[in-house]
Amino acid sequence: MSTIIISPDLDVILDPENKIVGEARTDVALLDISLLEKKITELDVLADELVNSLNPKTPPLISSRPRREGLYLKAGFLSNMVIGFLIGLALFSIGVIAYAALVEPALISKLISVFKPPT
Repeated sequence: MSTIIISPDLDVILDPENKIVGEARTDVALLDISLLEKKITELDVLADELVNSLNPKTPPLISSRPRREGLYLKAGFLSNMVIGFLIGLALFSIGVIAYAALVEPALISKLISVFKPPT
């Protein structure tokens, strides 16, 4: 049985066959590193996701996190709704200006003179 000495001052060793950290004494206290292994596997998954997120055709970081496909759908809907509102507002404004120009052409010239800088 081979052991790896981690700290000779504290008598901490590693048993590579059983993956157990312990003390190199007769009354050995064994430490369980299964929680550490779980954290390492989580970090490995996150590292793989980070590498995969460099591909522009895949959505970023979704394999170990809650699914976010609905989020993208809602964001697209809301952005399209805002763009539609702005386009509608612009068309409505053009319509109001055109109506004002047809009904009372002097009003448009007065508005233009208000916005002209003084000469």
